[in-house]
Amino acid sequence: MDNTNTNEQTQDQIADYAEEIKKINMEGSERVVKKARNALFWTAGLLLLGEILSIFLNKLEVDVVLVGVIVVEVGAFIALALLTKTKPYTAVVSGLILFIGIQLLAAVAYGYAGGIEGVLKTLSSGIIVKVIILVNLFRAIGDAKELQQEKERLAENV
Repeated sequence: MDNTNTNEQTQDQIADYAEEIKKINMEGSERVVKKARNALFWTAGLLLLGEILSIFLNKLEVDVVLVGVIVVEVGAFIALALLTKTKPYTAVVSGLILFIGIQLLAAVAYGYAGGIEGVLKTLSSGIIVKVIILVNLFRAIGDAKELQQEKERLAENV
């Protein structure tokens, strides 16, 4: 009897230890994903600021379509940032794709209006900010995937 109790206690201790290790790993992943969430929020804010500056510097006429495009862009990044709480991998990858897509669309639009000079100007303007956003999102992909898988496993076990 004592031997059975000792074996059960040892198994319980090992299981507890394994759970603690999983929690520590999840906390580390959550820190990286938090950075990605912040990068998505910053992206939304910087896009809004950039669009407002572009309107004033280029003396563009503000109309419903322009405001709608800005609201959709900014709203998408805010929604993705909020989605990182439940689906971090999906949100980070979607944010990365959306950010790159917006940059490419802007390059095409300015390329159409100003030729190759417009493309280069669009891609090079704010390059440091763009690189920082991309690096933060790329760095978070692996941890976000691991964290999402762990959350899904925990949800299945409940």
